[in-house]
Amino acid sequence: MKRTLASVLATGLVVLGWMAAAPAALAQAYPDKPVRMVMPFGPGGPTDAVARLIAQRLGERLGQPFVVDNRAGANGLIGTEAVARAPADGYTLLVAPTAHAINPSMYKKLPYDTLRDFASVAFIGNSPGLVMVVNNDVPAKSVKELVALARQPGSKVAFGSAGNGNLLHLAGEYFNMKTGTAMLHVPYKSGGQVVQGLFTGEIQVAFLGPPQAAELVKAGKLRALGVTSRERIAQFPDLPTIAETGYPGFELDGGIQAAVYAPAGTPAEVIQKLSREIDEVLKEPAMRARFDAFALTPGGGGPAVLDRQVRTRIDLYGQILRAAKVEPE
Repeated sequence: MKRTLASVLATGLVVLGWMAAAPAALAQAYPDKPVRMVMPFGPGGPTDAVARLIAQRLGERLGQPFVVDNRAGANGLIGTEAVARAPADGYTLLVAPTAHAINPSMYKKLPYDTLRDFASVAFIGNSPGLVMVVNNDVPAKSVKELVALARQPGSKVAFGSAGNGNLLHLAGEYFNMKTGTAMLHVPYKSGGQVVQGLFTGEIQVAFLGPPQAAELVKAGKLRALGVTSRERIAQFPDLPTIAETGYPGFELDGGIQAAVYAPAGTPAEVIQKLSREIDEVLKEPAMRARFDAFALTPGGGGPAVLDRQVRTRIDLYGQILRAAKVEPE
């Protein structure tokens, strides 16, 4: 049966109309089953706490459970690879901290490509900075005095971190790079061991998150010298930034505490819907109050903001590790 030109055009218009409506229908239907949010570290840390807050509110807003799945191991590589290999349908997401941007410089070969295998969804929040603390036996009462002490011939000033490639490690190496010091790095297995090392005098210096530092400093157990952030922070309004103490341009925030990614190829409409919902959650007064309690700055702003955050940090952390002559594993 011959088809007239008019019927062919009409059919084409119907198909085009369906194609135009399909993305909107997909976004409207999503999610129609539970969503798994993989956290590539164990439960109990700040990123895990933030992930659970966001997951709860997304579930309430979108009518399907958002379940946090802790897949710890290999500095985040196990859980992250699992998401990279998951179907790109929006039902498996990654909630990752700063380690996601550090690992490309820490490992010679990752089981995924950090930029190519993931699509940015939402920047949830970061810590404005870290607090530089010393044990009470250190004679330095200021950043400049500590720098002078660390520069003395035969100096044995050491700083601790929760492991090679941990942000606390990078903060110490960044300090060395910017001040011309050569403080020795002592890696521990956890942040708690770092604090214990300060108490025993095994190390003299550490960079801690503001809530933990505030508790220890106010109790008189440690002394704070400065903050790594661009501006002073709420927990220590009278404590100068390291830049203010004579090292202009020194700036290192406390890292991305949480960001959401999806496998590359996830439909743009699904990513945009998730991003919009997370932005709305981050604006809620109750959520902002919780972030204040964690000493975190809420993020938001869409996938492009997270894209810039990740790329900038990959470059910065790579520079720090190369300057410190840390060889990739």
